[in-house]
Amino acid sequence: MDKKERILNKAHKVYKKVERDVGHNVFPTLYRRPMFEFIYTHNKEKDLTGVEIGVSAGHNAKNILKRVPIKDLYLIDPYLGDHKKEFSKAKHRLHSFEDKTVFIKKKSEDAVDDIPDNLDFVYIDGSHEYEYVLRDIELYYPKIKNGGVIGGHDFVGGKPSVFHTVIEFVDKHNLELHTAQSDWWVIKK
Repeated sequence: MDKKERILNKAHKVYKKVERDVGHNVFPTLYRRPMFEFIYTHNKEKDLTGVEIGVSAGHNAKNILKRVPIKDLYLIDPYLGDHKKEFSKAKHRLHSFEDKTVFIKKKSEDAVDDIPDNLDFVYIDGSHEYEYVLRDIELYYPKIKNGGVIGGHDFVGGKPSVFHTVIEFVDKHNLELHTAQSDWWVIKK
């Protein structure tokens, strides 16, 4: 069995386990994401710095800011085409947190140099195509400090490309994958 077959076989087993664990209801709470529940319950520090890739109207960002002790939250979204109106909604929704938020209206690969190193977390919910998910993980993983968390949305219930990309990355770097509902995350070693 070659490496690709081994990874896909492992991915299939993990997917079936996640599917059994969450059942068909992968979105029981729309804006409460398990990765941030994990960060909240396992975090010993205050004043965290993180990134959300794929902000849209800012619902998840607001949940992060309300639930996690945030110093700076970098919000990356190009807001192109039909999504231009989402930017004004996000700005309005997050107005009370403007001292903690930095909007970056760029594609994630163009924004990486605008982001500091030693991040506490990165949450990926941008483009769900394989190449973009992989690029986001590979560009932002080095920016996370040891013990920090990288993860994202739509591990199950979204596009299979997210699932396969995450499994490949975790396998390549020998990381422990955590999943709950439709979120995935790993702790950087």
